[in-house]
Amino acid sequence: MKKSILLSFITVLFSALVLSSCEPTVDPSLPAIPIYHETEEPETVTNDFTLVKACIGKEEQANSLLIEHGYSEENTTMYYRKYTKTENGITKEVHIGAPTYAAMVVKNNDYTLLKSVFKQWMQELADSKAYNNLVRSSYSLSVGMGNGRRTFSTPEALLAALDTITSTESVSASFYGNDIYANKYELVLDSYLKGVFMDINNPRAGQPSDDFTESDLKESDLKKDILISKVDYLTFQYKGFYALNVSGKTNNEDLIPIISEYMPAGDFGFIKLYYRNTKNLLLDGTIVWDGCGKLSFPESFRAGLPVNEAMPFPGMEHFARLGENGQYIETANEWEMQHIWQSVSYQKEFQHYYGNSNKKMAVYLYAPSIGMFDPYAAYYLIFVEQ
Repeated sequence: MKKSILLSFITVLFSALVLSSCEPTVDPSLPAIPIYHETEEPETVTNDFTLVKACIGKEEQANSLLIEHGYSEENTTMYYRKYTKTENGITKEVHIGAPTYAAMVVKNNDYTLLKSVFKQWMQELADSKAYNNLVRSSYSLSVGMGNGRRTFSTPEALLAALDTITSTESVSASFYGNDIYANKYELVLDSYLKGVFMDINNPRAGQPSDDFTESDLKESDLKKDILISKVDYLTFQYKGFYALNVSGKTNNEDLIPIISEYMPAGDFGFIKLYYRNTKNLLLDGTIVWDGCGKLSFPESFRAGLPVNEAMPFPGMEHFARLGENGQYIETANEWEMQHIWQSVSYQKEFQHYYGNSNKKMAVYLYAPSIGMFDPYAAYYLIFVEQ
């Protein structure tokens, strides 16, 4: 997405220090500077999409909201509530798993009706505030069994292609995406299942925030060998830094000399990254199949110092991607690297290390939960050597 979208995550009240170059001076005697994060503003409920979205993060309020909009509670268990409403010949079901999950479903044998509902929901999404906050999105269409899948870059392109389909057998149109607030969205039309499905999910809803509230960068942090920056996989939000020294530094190559120990998770696995030899530990984390591993080193990350101006994107030649086994691989995913850059390059510590480096930054995606990949548990680790 555009820079302005991700900027909203890291808007900073920045008055005590001003970035003037890649060689910043940090006075450790200065008090910590508050870090401000923009919170998501509720959107007025005007349609099906905004109604379902308004139920996320709510519990009793969701019940009242749905009843207010003409829904009747049909079934309640300890895990979810079901509501129904029939309007203009269309019966809609809403399923609430408060406070993190809400879904709307329309089941019908009339494909034309299902298609019209899907198009309506797609348009409601495109017109919403959520659409402007998306950082990941995919649109796809498939017709018939095993006939392949077409992908599109916009909702308009998907809907235009859907209108050209004459067969109603095994038509599947879908949108998947997530926004900067960790809301995940799914819209699916499936003629085989005879339904249209809207799912909105955010397991972080109602949970305590782990956002940093004050900067804590010290002069000593800028004098070490390796900077490790942490960036959330789902939202690309900056999640802190760790700086350390290593022995046996070498400047003969353009890649940080990272070696790895890796055991894939049959049930339990791990990943360890080192600088040159096993005396210089850079990362140590477990990986669990259908569970969730944990990073034991670095043991913690600190806020650093956000600034209000980033460095321009340097190009893909300045990135080196590490595969899941910790070994360098080829990557052409410029979109992903741009989003990572937009996060880390607004940090003074990153600007300092990168400005004093003659090597590519190394990017590793730590996914502690695999099998059923959990995007809420994964994050990027970016290594810079100065």
